[in-house]
Amino acid sequence: MRPILLLTLLLAVGASAGAIQAKPAAAPAAVIALEPYIDEDHFIFHGRINGQDGRFQFDTGGGLTVLTPQTAAIAGCKPWGQFTGFRMRGDRVDLKRCDKVAIEAGGLRLDLPTTGIWDLSAILPKDAPAMAGSVGLDAFAGRAVTLDLAGRKLIVESPASLKARIAHATEVPIHVVREVEGYAPSVMAGLDTPSGRIWLTVDSGNDTPITLGRPVAALLGLDPQKKGGQPLAATLAGGLPLTGKAYVQDIIMDGNIGVPVLRHWVVTFDMARGRMWVSPAGG
Repeated sequence: MRPILLLTLLLAVGASAGAIQAKPAAAPAAVIALEPYIDEDHFIFHGRINGQDGRFQFDTGGGLTVLTPQTAAIAGCKPWGQFTGFRMRGDRVDLKRCDKVAIEAGGLRLDLPTTGIWDLSAILPKDAPAMAGSVGLDAFAGRAVTLDLAGRKLIVESPASLKARIAHATEVPIHVVREVEGYAPSVMAGLDTPSGRIWLTVDSGNDTPITLGRPVAALLGLDPQKKGGQPLAATLAGGLPLTGKAYVQDIIMDGNIGVPVLRHWVVTFDMARGRMWVSPAGG
């Protein structure tokens, strides 16, 4: 065979192989852009209700999607009834409710059978930009959604993109807790201690790295009475390292994993099957 012809064939084969390797990745159902709100430990996205734009926090620890009274009015809803929930430190929150609200974001329509109505300004700084609401994992019932804080995006997975996403990720055993009459799903990651498994809420709405309840702190080598952060080096069930400053507080749960830790992870919640995977951010 002539050298030139051989070279041509080799280049053609190489081009074909490159074309095969360059096969586009499986496309997700939607990508919702995130942006910092107030500081680098709080994130929001822009959505629309009845054609009007608004800022929405994505709060995996909140569970239930909550709208402000002003947003409820835009949605054409007259709040009724009452929901009662409890925040991490035990303070009680009573909310009115609205049904059948839809939020559009990233080209996707999020249909919410039920939402809570609450004045979010009560927990925000006085000069904070107005918020339309806080979106919980209830907005993604039956779907898989990936939180990538470092990449500043919320990815609603398709079946194909989910398969590709979790292929090299670490699965962490979770417990899905449904509070507020079952409407508010929160995901809790397992962590084994010498006395048994405890559960830590995966919370994209919390700016504390790691919070631990006083009754379980000593099981992880921490001083239950010490004020301020203490270094923690532990391993979640499934083999995922959990490191960062831990703060021991009086809370009504075992613990909480907040944004300063989550920004180093890409977290996929499969709300249809009750599973969670984590891979390193930027990987």
